[in-house]
Amino acid sequence: MKFPFIAYLAICTLFFTACLQNEDTDSRIPVRYTIVVTDSISGNAVKNASVELTNEVQARQELKTNSSGTVTFPSEESYVNQIIVTKKGYFPMDTVDVISNPDTALSIILRSISLRLVPVDTAKYDSTN
Repeated sequence: MKFPFIAYLAICTLFFTACLQNEDTDSRIPVRYTIVVTDSISGNAVKNASVELTNEVQARQELKTNSSGTVTFPSEESYVNQIIVTKKGYFPMDTVDVISNPDTALSIILRSISLRLVPVDTAKYDSTN
């Protein structure tokens, strides 16, 4: 009885996937995220905005921006992250997916991300009137 090609392909795929996962978990490089939040109309920093960082295993951290609209998360050993920014008086920020490419020449990866929040009452800024 011949071994079916599909079964052989499935076994090879599982083997190579396991090898890649083991290699990936052994060589994790920390990623430090600095998020800058500004008002999309005025360009001013948004103080006390809630910034939520969720990693690839769904562990969640939430911090508030400082007076300059900045927040820095501690090093995260995750290359796929979601960032959500919210603040009362602003439309909810869509989820931003961030993927960092691991670079084994580095001891830490530094990522700076600038996000803009849209004020809820933007009708007074409508330039079509």
